[in-house]
Amino acid sequence: MRMSRYLMVRIVAVGLAILLAALVLALWRAQADVEREELGAAAMVHLFERLGALGGTSPDKAADIVDELRRLNAGDDLRHVRFELRDASGLVLVAARPDASRTWLEMAFARFAPGVRQHDVASPRPWELQGADGRAYVADVRLSPASEQREALDDLLGLLGLLTGFAAAILLAVYWTLKRALRPLQPILAAIAGYERDDFSHRLPAMRLHEMDAIGRALNHLAEALAQAQAQRRTLSLKLLTSQEDERARVARELHDEFGQALTALRADAHWLAHRTAAQPAVHEVAQALSAHGERLQAGVRELLRELRPRDVHGGDGTAALRRLLDELAAAWRERGLRVDLDFAADDVAIGDDLARTLYRLTQEALTNAMRHAQATRVGIAIRIDGGDVEWRCEDDGIGLDDVEQAAGRGYGLAGMRERVWAHGGELRIGPVRSQARRPGLRLLARFGVDATAGVPESRC
Repeated sequence: MRMSRYLMVRIVAVGLAILLAALVLALWRAQADVEREELGAAAMVHLFERLGALGGTSPDKAADIVDELRRLNAGDDLRHVRFELRDASGLVLVAARPDASRTWLEMAFARFAPGVRQHDVASPRPWELQGADGRAYVADVRLSPASEQREALDDLLGLLGLLTGFAAAILLAVYWTLKRALRPLQPILAAIAGYERDDFSHRLPAMRLHEMDAIGRALNHLAEALAQAQAQRRTLSLKLLTSQEDERARVARELHDEFGQALTALRADAHWLAHRTAAQPAVHEVAQALSAHGERLQAGVRELLRELRPRDVHGGDGTAALRRLLDELAAAWRERGLRVDLDFAADDVAIGDDLARTLYRLTQEALTNAMRHAQATRVGIAIRIDGGDVEWRCEDDGIGLDDVEQAAGRGYGLAGMRERVWAHGGELRIGPVRSQARRPGLRLLARFGVDATAGVPESRC
């Protein structure tokens, strides 16, 4: 069903229901008004009937009629008139009812409402009656528009209330209808929020409204395409990282096989030359210097080899190999004066070689940044491998970062770390260790799933 038809059908149905309810209420009020008018007319007829009976009646019955007129005048059925009965001497037998106090709204309505006003009512001539005993009575019946104006005001206020209630009911009905019609937007918005977080696993079910169902199908198609693109991008990233590791291994092998052997031969020749020139001090000093330079150069090459390609983690037990590599890395940085605290905990869960290498590279880059850029003196590395989850955490006591995104753009290695984490389906979170401190430090936190980190097969050189 299309949304326009859905809305029209329900709004019309609710509107008709409200109109029917208003009609029933109006009929009930009309019936009450008719009954009130009937009672008023009957009271008026009864008044004139009793006044007619008062003339020509005997004195003993006249007192009963006067009492009956008092009760009639004191009741609520006699409306729109002011009645007073006096005898010939002016004695009031039936006193006119005093005007009820009027509110400011009633006085304003009486002033501006159309019709005859109180001060425009002409005083009719009193009605003179003659009893059987010759006793005279004077009946004064005058129009009293105040009660009629009060009833008109009540009717107007009732009509306004009815219209207000009708409008409010229509608005509530439209709101309820729109809320029901737009209810499918909630899962759509939830799916869009998930897509913004790069979570493309959410799929929308079939929807009743044609427009909503079309949006749901389009979003499902978009999610599938984005999920495929994300999977392909992760695969390419893993392949790129693997290619980088292979290239580092090739360079390390070339350095070890070619440059390393040449340095070894150079040191051997310098040592032989120093031994043979012991009797020639000038030449002997140069030979010893060559030997020392070769030793320092060979130590630098070994350090470079360690950074390019640490001890391999192949063999299916990446967890144990990773622990050994991290211990060696931490020891190397401790020799440089950086305090490194390593906390490694694994619950007999074997992780893939790709993930182990990624954790090693993350630790290596974090230690480098902490020493070179953060001016840190202490770095804590914690790795937790618990069931199907892997958590890597690094905290330092350095100067921290004012703007993480800007720092990533300056080449602090954060962009590469994020790419490595993302390629394994994780997310890297970056923030201060201590907020509002002079040296807030930096916290790096990454979480992975063991089952999602198998990676792609590595090429071998």
